[in-house]
Amino acid sequence: MARVTLVLLFVLYMINYADKTIAGYSAVPIMEEFGLSQKEWGLVGSSFFWFFSIAGILGAALSDRIGTKKMLAIMAISWTVVQFGAYAIASLPMLVLARVLLGIGEGPFWATVVSHLNKWYPEEKRGLVYSTVNFGAFVGAVASAPLLVSMIDQNGWRFAWAFMGALSLIWFLVWSWIGKEKPKLSVTPILPAASEAPKAKWSEISRVMLSSTYIFCFLIYFGQIWGTTFAAVWEPVYLVKAIHLTNQQMAYSIAGTGLVAGLMTILISSMGDRLYKKHRSYRKSYVLIGGVSIILGGLFFYSVTWVQSTAWVLIALCLGKGFAFSVGTAASVIVSSLMPTRTGLLVGVMSSLVTLAGIISPLVTGSIVEAAGDISTGFSHAMTVNALIYLVFGVLFLIFVKRNEGKSGISTQISHITEK
Repeated sequence: MARVTLVLLFVLYMINYADKTIAGYSAVPIMEEFGLSQKEWGLVGSSFFWFFSIAGILGAALSDRIGTKKMLAIMAISWTVVQFGAYAIASLPMLVLARVLLGIGEGPFWATVVSHLNKWYPEEKRGLVYSTVNFGAFVGAVASAPLLVSMIDQNGWRFAWAFMGALSLIWFLVWSWIGKEKPKLSVTPILPAASEAPKAKWSEISRVMLSSTYIFCFLIYFGQIWGTTFAAVWEPVYLVKAIHLTNQQMAYSIAGTGLVAGLMTILISSMGDRLYKKHRSYRKSYVLIGGVSIILGGLFFYSVTWVQSTAWVLIALCLGKGFAFSVGTAASVIVSSLMPTRTGLLVGVMSSLVTLAGIISPLVTGSIVEAAGDISTGFSHAMTVNALIYLVFGVLFLIFVKRNEGKSGISTQISHITEK
């Protein structure tokens, strides 16, 4: 049943990310239909994340109470309702409202998935498991691109959005039938006195959230979301307007580079698992892998500002996304170890607040591109900003995360909590 659960969550993440990125694939026809400027389209891209953080925190906390199976079902059915509502959109405010509602429905997703998977897989397998599910995001975002772009070209963007709503409805029905809350036998080692342990106090939770490990895991994840939002909202526009690809060339380019990048995230995360199994040290595994990966991602993103050939742009974007977009897995593995009894809340707060990057990134990119006058120059400036964020946050992550970890590989935060 663990593998069935993994497959179902993989498919749900495909739907989740296709829902996010379908707006990017629809960007040109929507901008033409409503007469939107670059800044206004940046507003549409940003609106998805306006209440995403609040919904993520509240939803993650709720999932700890009502169960992760129920929470995942609630989210899936909410996506169905919102995406079918595309046929009612007739103006910019209604378009923004649709994206806001979808953001609220998707806010608790990653924290709920992490909490659910932790019930089915032991700690030394979670990096690979998280990255496998996360690969569903790449598949949903990019492998679906040719199909969705074809639907948009032939039937209109509203039809394509409603099609995504139908997929989440089918998933909801299958999940309600065969999904399970947890295995009969727990795979998580029981901490001392955990069976009778009192609920964690807010003072303990806040101490973990204010630790250098939590803060810099947040920042590196923030960097990833900045990049993934850029890819979802602006990469299609960049490839069509600046690199001069056709819509179908753009779709196949995103599909090919995205799938390779997704496979890279699985390989990188599995390397973290192997190093952790060998050293039993987060710092010598997930911290090292995550920090180095996002720095390499930044360097590849920056390289497109120097080499403008179409072939190199696609190669650099592929490698840049593969390295930079793998760090959310490392951050989630590390944070989920800090207080196992409140994994949903801790990961939920982190994965919700990092979406502030999703609010800021489209607006900043839109402003940079518009201010430059020339669209190619504007996107070069935006790529430089992306690269700087990756490089700075990657270095800080390597320096400060798990720096007090002892030889046993167990953080001081864990030791403090288990001694209670």
